Amino acid sequence: MTIDDQLKLWEPMIYYVIRTLQIHPNEIEDCAQIARIALWKAISQGKTLSKTYCYIRIRGSILNHQSSRKSALSKEVTLEHMPETGHTDISVIEFFDWAKDVLPTRHYALLCHLLDGREQELGYSPSRLRAYQAELKKLLLQEVHQ
Repeated sequence: MTIDDQLKLWEPMIYYVIRTLQIHPNEIEDCAQIARIALWKAISQGKTLSKTYCYIRIRGSILNHQSSRKSALSKEVTLEHMPETGHTDISVIEFFDWAKDVLPTRHYALLCHLLDGREQELGYSPSRLRAYQAELKKLLLQEVHQ
């Protein structure tokens, strides 16, 4: 039996694990591929693929992938910074009051979640979250330079 044939046998379990982890629809194929790679590595190493072993290997690889994606996304957020504006420093409270006045409600909510590290609660896929972050940055830059 070839490696491809062996991997096809475990496809239903891969998608079962993805459903149980409630992976965002935009991330399903990425996670399925990550799981296939993990099983391919196990087969290449001569491991015996039992249901328990495959379940743990699939779930672990997907969770590691999600964790690394979250870590990469948080680094993107922390690496973004506002350019020097020439304005004097303002307190956090003043900043939030100002942001609430100038930003649309959705962008203000995103800003609050990002600063609290709770952006995953919004339910956006990583790509949608990056797009909204770019919009937020653009809006903030426009407001600062006015």
